[in-house]
Amino acid sequence: MYNVENFIGECLTSLLEQTFQDFEIIIVDDCSTDDSPRVATSFYENFGDRLKIAKLSANSGCPGIPRNFALEMACGEYVYFLDSDDFLSGTALEELYTVAKKFDADVVHAEWHISFRNVNGKFEFKRTSFQEGNFVTEPTLETFDLSERVTGFAEKKYLWWACNKLFRRQLLTENEIKFPEVSVFEDMVFTFMCVVAAKNYVRVPFASYCYRRHDKSISLKKRGAVESTNVVIKIVNALDNFMDGRKFFRNNPQYKYAILDSFLQGQLDCVANAMVINSSQGALFNFFRDNIFSVNPQENVALTSYLFIAASTFKTSLNQQATEINNLKNQVAVLKNKFGG
Repeated sequence: MYNVENFIGECLTSLLEQTFQDFEIIIVDDCSTDDSPRVATSFYENFGDRLKIAKLSANSGCPGIPRNFALEMACGEYVYFLDSDDFLSGTALEELYTVAKKFDADVVHAEWHISFRNVNGKFEFKRTSFQEGNFVTEPTLETFDLSERVTGFAEKKYLWWACNKLFRRQLLTENEIKFPEVSVFEDMVFTFMCVVAAKNYVRVPFASYCYRRHDKSISLKKRGAVESTNVVIKIVNALDNFMDGRKFFRNNPQYKYAILDSFLQGQLDCVANAMVINSSQGALFNFFRDNIFSVNPQENVALTSYLFIAASTFKTSLNQQATEINNLKNQVAVLKNKFGG
């Protein structure tokens, strides 16, 4: 919770109105400077000792640190992350928990959500998903084949959000799954770890998470090239460290490369777009050299390796194109000699 005095009441009211009520609520205040703490504490009257409010000693500036802090406090069988500016439909927890018990699930993954925003005083609601295909129409147990799961994740067929999923707490503690300390994409790393570590991973078609779109959202904040690059470095290192600790990836490095490639393809575009528009390739290379290759080179091995491979692949592609162009030119020359002109 951070400076959401206009939203936190609605968020907690949605929990108060759940059809399933056997849960605790943990709020971690990230040093709010508005009236959020007062609004939150007013709900003690409704929840009693089920409501626990903690405050960090200093503002973290990222979602991962408060969530990790809350995980250390949690004692429930399952964990659900709800951002303080969003809310749930009345049956959300009951639906997810029912599926979890039916399948003995480590993770219950809701593929859809309700996105809404205030436009000129009127709310617009839309059932949507950030997932790219592979949707289910009923609760479905995911494949146990790790290669298929990893490939699906690389192809963005898993929603990255940590929100709108139910996680078995034992899965998180036994596998030491935590959020990296970055301002964005922390949930992508967290979800990936769960996709890999979970035994029973269940997808559901429910749309019970209500996601509020507004200008102050940290995920919509515009970032400069250096900040974006630092996020890329931290995310790649977090993914790299996790995969290095798994036998599957040590024996199948192609899947490790696929995950890094999937993340970096989009993020390097974001970094480039954050630079001066229409920068030359030389300027882009100099930026990467100064902000990646020359900064903590031992810690950036994965990213450096990826960029080297990507550059080599690009060069190979150019060479192949040049060869094909020369072949076409030769064919045209032969035809000209044969038919004249």
